[in-house]
Amino acid sequence: MDSLAEIIAGRLPKDLAEQVKSGKSANEYLRHLRELQVDSLSSESATLNSNLQSIDRSLTKLAIESRPNLIATSATLESFTKGFNSLTTSLPDLSHAMPSLEEDVVQFEPINDRGASATLFSNVDKVLDILELPTLILTCVRNGYYAEALDLVGHVRRLAIRYRNAKVLAMIQDEVDKALLEMTTSLLRLLRENVQLPTAIKVISYLKRLQPFQSSENSVLELQHIFLLSRSIHLKSQLKSLEPLQSLPEKYLRRYIEFFREFVFAAIIGFRSIFPKEGDTGPIRDRVDDQLLHDESKSTIREAAGVTVDSGEQLLSSFIYVVTIELRQTVKQYLPLISDKSVYSALYLQIIYASQSLARVGGEFWSILADDEDLQFYASGDDKNPWISALEKQRELSKKLKPS
Repeated sequence: MDSLAEIIAGRLPKDLAEQVKSGKSANEYLRHLRELQVDSLSSESATLNSNLQSIDRSLTKLAIESRPNLIATSATLESFTKGFNSLTTSLPDLSHAMPSLEEDVVQFEPINDRGASATLFSNVDKVLDILELPTLILTCVRNGYYAEALDLVGHVRRLAIRYRNAKVLAMIQDEVDKALLEMTTSLLRLLRENVQLPTAIKVISYLKRLQPFQSSENSVLELQHIFLLSRSIHLKSQLKSLEPLQSLPEKYLRRYIEFFREFVFAAIIGFRSIFPKEGDTGPIRDRVDDQLLHDESKSTIREAAGVTVDSGEQLLSSFIYVVTIELRQTVKQYLPLISDKSVYSALYLQIIYASQSLARVGGEFWSILADDEDLQFYASGDDKNPWISALEKQRELSKKLKPS
């Protein structure tokens, strides 16, 4: 062994020492060192350091320039690994499905009848139109063309009845049912928004033609309940927008009462217009009796003033009762927070106006705005609270304005 290599190997780690002893590159470098002059040996270390720095800079530059490729390669390798593992996992399922696929292939019989093939070819446009019906219905639903969607649904149902044995029509019917489910959800959501009366009438008419209302024995009652519940949710959402004004009790109560009057009035009018009673041609204001609302506070619906109240009247009176109780609670909560007592009379007048406005459509709410407990709570000796005085004045005014 070369004595120089032996000396160098003794100063290196074991793995590097083995390379010096047996490596071809190491032997060539040792031969290079022997050929150098003595004065050149002293500069060899500086040359090695310079070459090392040059190699380091080259590697750094290569790493920076190749970084995107390295990342892409790593991502591709990871994706390939996941795909390969997924394929390996799915192979047993594919093996189990193969026998069934082979049976279907064996049972498949191509159309050899030229006449049938010619008929299919000549009607290919009609077939495509039928296959595209579910997509077209869903497009109509998502763009608000509900009447057109229902017309197309009727066409699909007629085809399904006419060609009962056509499996493709059964598949189309299933897709149409999914589109109708989305349509029902969209219509119910629309009722909870600030819809105008004509739109609300259309929405209810569309819902009547959809499942489960179309086949329900109590579809009208169910739709009445949905309509009033939706309007109640909408009223609460509108009143919630007034919460920033709660730090100003007077302004908050004024806006609250005004919102209450407008939205409850619209809800009652909408209910009367969408669900008219058969043979009911009398004035709207007489259709919900004042005593009925009073009885609702006792959770009892019975005959009032000799009029038998149906289920729709129960729902409407319950709706008026619930929203009026919320109004009463809000007034009780925020009225004492108003320091200027002189504004009380203006608020009372606004509430009286709201009651008179709703009285025109059968929604007068004085009978449940203050009960016996309120009278005892607000009354103080012989001097009555202005709130109770306003209630009594309202009752007197109602009696004068009530038609004979």
